Amino acid sequence: MKRLIVSTFLLLLTAHLLSPVANAQQAQFDRATEFLTEQNYREAISEYQTIVENGHQSGALWFNLGIAYSQLDSLGLAKYYFLKAAHYPETEREALAAVDFVNDRFSRRSAVLPPLPWDRFFNYLEHDVGIESLFVMGFIFLYIGILSQLIFWFYKKHQTYSYHFSISSLFMSLVLFATSYYVQYLDNRYDTGVMIDRESVVYQTPDSTSAAISTAFEGYTMRVDNSTSNNHQNWIYVRLENGMAGWVQDKSVKLL
Repeated sequence: MKRLIVSTFLLLLTAHLLSPVANAQQAQFDRATEFLTEQNYREAISEYQTIVENGHQSGALWFNLGIAYSQLDSLGLAKYYFLKAAHYPETEREALAAVDFVNDRFSRRSAVLPPLPWDRFFNYLEHDVGIESLFVMGFIFLYIGILSQLIFWFYKKHQTYSYHFSISSLFMSLVLFATSYYVQYLDNRYDTGVMIDRESVVYQTPDSTSAAISTAFEGYTMRVDNSTSNNHQNWIYVRLENGMAGWVQDKSVKLL
């Protein structure tokens, strides 16, 4: 009964979130949503996945996939799709609430270490400020520095002020360019992954005969190091939320 009530709540919650999909996919999207409403979850998933394969994405699409998988008790996949839906402003609040709901249903929860201060800082720059914004601010300070240097050369009256202002602006532009480059580097190197299998052993090396470090259970989120994982087919190097790091088979994890 509780499951049915929660299911109905989530379905009603999404009724106002179904943003228009491309016209060519609208009929299929409506058909998938009808399957979802009728609790024909596997058919709904099939229809939604076809839309994704055709290159169409939206917060409502990911959110509905999360609902379908949650009702099939594939909670790892449900969490994965709710987290994807949380990247869209129109579904962010409801998706994060759904993530909390799914987390409460997991039989095992991982210990979570608080992120380090610099990790929080660079995460803020990437998601709240944006790499493009850092580049733009860098160019603005660069132009200001060049302009101040021209004033320093041609206007003797303001030489001292314009010189120091020019140096400060050029230095700031250099810091912003370096920061944007580093944030871009972090974005390319690391991804967030969600464990979708019931459980998976975390190994010391990319070899199932090596020592087991830990066990990752369904729904665990982890940081995936793409650089370290390169050249190791079928394996990825991850750091769990409890700080432990090792290798898991890539089929067990979906990357956001």
